Amino acid sequence: MQTIKQNTSWFRDNYLNKKNWAIKKSPHYIFHYFKNSLAEKEIDRIIKIQERAYKKILESLRLKNRRKIKYYLYPSRKIKEKLMGDDGNGNAIWIKIKKEKEIWNPEKFEIHSLYNNKIKCIEEHEDTHLLSISLGVAVFLFSEGLAEFMSEKWHQKDIDFWTRKYLKENKLYSLKFLINNKNWSKIDEMIVYPQAGSFMKYLIKTYGLEKFKQVYRNLSRKKTNRQNIKIIEDIYSKSIKRLEENWKTYLKK
Repeated sequence: MQTIKQNTSWFRDNYLNKKNWAIKKSPHYIFHYFKNSLAEKEIDRIIKIQERAYKKILESLRLKNRRKIKYYLYPSRKIKEKLMGDDGNGNAIWIKIKKEKEIWNPEKFEIHSLYNNKIKCIEEHEDTHLLSISLGVAVFLFSEGLAEFMSEKWHQKDIDFWTRKYLKENKLYSLKFLINNKNWSKIDEMIVYPQAGSFMKYLIKTYGLEKFKQVYRNLSRKKTNRQNIKIIEDIYSKSIKRLEENWKTYLKK
């Protein structure tokens, strides 16, 4: 049995009060939203988008899932923070996973997202975090990168578009720096998220999905940076420096 803990010391469960929510089910989701909110008005559209994203993620990554995702859509940051503890755009919540007989059993399998006229935090990103959890919990570079790879776009433009732009401006972070999760408190998200997604795209397109999944399964937030780097270098038979150089060459082409 393998137990993986999610760092959710900030998490609250005030959202469990059923009086807050209207509910609508779809084949793979249970959507919760406020009455008279924009989410209620657009719930049929949201369902179509998420069902399409769900199919895309599982087919693209060759994964399986048996549980419905509970989706909570909040009209404002203030309400979101009050009910679930965080005012960010979106959170994938799984808390703890126990692996028994190759079946993953999360205590929670939820996504909490802002949905209003300014921010509509839906589509592939948070869903990828949940649906890929059977592979393990990789360092941020790989977990956030995979979510961005599945999203394909960052602020309405292709992730490679932004990464090429930042490469020309000499703003990209080194991969060794990004492998260390502690450094993510120092990053510019506008640069790092498309950068991480672009690097995952390069690895998958160049070396194949199965090799990428092998790396992902072996990386761990409990391992040292040196251990994680060695995993990447051993499986890809290249140094981190060489992988980075080859990826940048690919971007320039």
